Amino acid sequence: MRELLRATCVAILIAALVSIPAQGTTLRPSGTITQVQTTWLDRSLATVGTTVYPGDILRTDENGSVRLRGGMAQFYMMSDSEARMEDTEKGFRASLLKGTAGFASGPNDIVELTALDVVLRSRDGQPSHGRVSIVAPNELVVTSFKGPFELSLDGDTREVADGTSYRVTLQEDTGKPQAEGNGKEAVRNRKKIVKWIIIGSGIVGSGLIGYWVYHELMESSDTPVKQ
Repeated sequence: MRELLRATCVAILIAALVSIPAQGTTLRPSGTITQVQTTWLDRSLATVGTTVYPGDILRTDENGSVRLRGGMAQFYMMSDSEARMEDTEKGFRASLLKGTAGFASGPNDIVELTALDVVLRSRDGQPSHGRVSIVAPNELVVTSFKGPFELSLDGDTREVADGTSYRVTLQEDTGKPQAEGNGKEAVRNRKKIVKWIIIGSGIVGSGLIGYWVYHELMESSDTPVKQ
């Protein structure tokens, strides 16, 4: 009886150990690299065909670029840029740490791209192609090449219109609450948008040029990332 109990315990322990790596493989991949030039994936040089997972960090050098595809969505980075891939149920989700990154969303994919705590988010059922550049510690340039998408920060949501480019300036919270009335204090956001300036309209998003850019990005995995 004792031997049978011991054998049963050993079998349970082995089954538990075997299941550990199997559970790790259930993590949904962020996407597959379809085009790359002098880009680092964590501490190794990235190559075409490599699968990228949430938590991975991609970094391009001064002559580098990279593009990933996941389903019908794509994510790309320009030279001298860095981003961390995040977990999501569909499409792409990434945090831009420096440089320039862009996305193209399919009709059934949601793409989220965070930069300086600002979240760019495509709309469900509306394919779009957008790009964001960190140009200063508190400043972004956001562009829509095709279709509108949303930009939000701490509850402040704005639309990035089709074919329009904005310069977005942020302000840090001073940490001091403001009086709201009746002796109450209002809680201030950690960051807020203090300037939202149109710096270009009708750039690429409308007409044949906008269609060509979006088509090239979505349909051809061999087309180099546009610099």
